[in-house]
Amino acid sequence: MRDERTSLLDVVESFFVHRHDLSKATEANYRRRYDDFVKWCRYTLGRDPLVRDLEGGTVEAFLAHVRVAVSSQTARSSWVALRSIARFLADRRIHEEGGLSVLRLVRMPKVKDESRRALTDDEMWRLLQVAAEGELGKRDSAIVWVLLGCGLRRGELVSVRVGDVTLGERRLHVRAATSKSIHPRDCTVPIETAKALDSYFDDRLGETTDDASLFTDRHGGALSGNAVRKLFERLRIRSGIPDLSAHMLRHTWATNFHRSRSGSRLDLMAEGGWTTGRMVERYTKTRPFDERRRAPSPFTASREARKEKRPVENWPSLKVSGLGQKRTANRSNIHAVV
Repeated sequence: MRDERTSLLDVVESFFVHRHDLSKATEANYRRRYDDFVKWCRYTLGRDPLVRDLEGGTVEAFLAHVRVAVSSQTARSSWVALRSIARFLADRRIHEEGGLSVLRLVRMPKVKDESRRALTDDEMWRLLQVAAEGELGKRDSAIVWVLLGCGLRRGELVSVRVGDVTLGERRLHVRAATSKSIHPRDCTVPIETAKALDSYFDDRLGETTDDASLFTDRHGGALSGNAVRKLFERLRIRSGIPDLSAHMLRHTWATNFHRSRSGSRLDLMAEGGWTTGRMVERYTKTRPFDERRRAPSPFTASREARKEKRPVENWPSLKVSGLGQKRTANRSNIHAVV
């Protein structure tokens, strides 16, 4: 049985065996953070880390180093990964303090939350224009339309299969195995995106089976995430948008979904693959000032309420019978004679 003198690298593999619920993206990120901790221990301690080295003082020193050498965001990511494996060890009574994780008191590194901005309308249309140019213009244009119209992550984009797209129903299926949230979902395909995909299918290279990758390279092979990153590096230069990236289009999609009233807040969460409303607030940006200025005045509802009739005024008028009209006329004649 493993104990505190066991190599941490051996325990890491057992951790991933038990945490089979992690998505591929999360597992890859955890592995990078564990490799960083191992390299730091080799340089600082002069040896590979043991399970007992996973303690508060050592981890805090490592996080302080990462915060300065890399970034606060990476330090927070490392904190999450190390806390997860420490909780795993505590649950199995391998390395714990009173049955609790030894890292429970290590504070999460603070990160200045600078969310990525969304593209302006002019930038978005300029990007679509330059993406359609070139030898693979139909493919590149379809990629941009899918990211802007469906809000996919880069990893989800390259994992979409031909059978996952149903243009007749305007549906794009994201599989659970390829989603960061580990939940499948169906994304609505806007009509503009459907047209771009239909045009791309005419020139698409590679196999046409349902399990084949939707987006391929110039040789018909599956497009990789690194290839998409390089594509946006080229589009960044051609469009003149200095901070352009594939993930920025996800922010743009969420913002335009809200601006266009394409659905409710719950619809946006379902389409984006989010489980909390906090992510909706992070990705959705406010509308431009000119657009907000053209919106109805805050006094509109109050003004309309004043125009409404009171309940009594909405009652139907009383009808007078013919006999009643004659009696009223006779009374008027009598008063006139008198």
